Amino acid sequence: MHKIMVGLAERITTTFELIFLSPQSVVAALGHILPMKTILLIDDHDIVRFGLLTLINTSSSHRVVDCQKSLAAGLLAIRRLAPDLVVCDMSIEDSKGLATVRAVVQAQSPRSVLMLSMHDEMMYAEQSLALGARGYLMKERAHESVLQAIDTIFSGNTWVSPQVSAFLLNRGLRRNNTGSAAPGQASSLSQRELVVLEKMGMGRTTKEIALDLALSPRTVDIHRANIKKKLGFKTGIEVMAFAIART
Repeated sequence: MHKIMVGLAERITTTFELIFLSPQSVVAALGHILPMKTILLIDDHDIVRFGLLTLINTSSSHRVVDCQKSLAAGLLAIRRLAPDLVVCDMSIEDSKGLATVRAVVQAQSPRSVLMLSMHDEMMYAEQSLALGARGYLMKERAHESVLQAIDTIFSGNTWVSPQVSAFLLNRGLRRNNTGSAAPGQASSLSQRELVVLEKMGMGRTTKEIALDLALSPRTVDIHRANIKKKLGFKTGIEVMAFAIART
């Protein structure tokens, strides 16, 4: 009976605090009741990793449970911890570019991934989202936007910068106004162009594709230009998004 009364008193006290205390106190109290969201950091720069860890852990709704410096160690941590969110640099010591995005998304699925990068967001943000990432954040803006990006993703939405969001919206409006469907009929491509398109979807660079196919980089660039023309795309970003979607 004594244990029941003690438990009842604790519940009444908690309810009273949630009603009458400040919002900050309410969040702190709920942190003891509701499980915190867990985050895994993957970044090979010690200063960046420490800064993100410190900043993210200022939140009372989520916490960093582990930090790793390489893709291999990060993938092991994903399997071991099953974090709610992985925040990962796009270029780390053992993996670069879209190959990193693809590997982390595949290991983390169906949970969320936020990619960090120093690469041009107008080139890689859309490609990262096409591969399954829930957000793309430039590292130069991480200190001011990472908490907002994390909260946005945990609320069930996708995070990109206002600039990328406006670009995608305007492109969609232009397509709707013209009444034309999105271009992209791969049947018009030659066999070699299809192979190049597949390599592009795998995240291979022009130099890497040239090595894979024993071609010169100039020849690969010609194939890429022909692919864009035949598919009816206006930008290289659209070609890359199409290639990734097919992979």
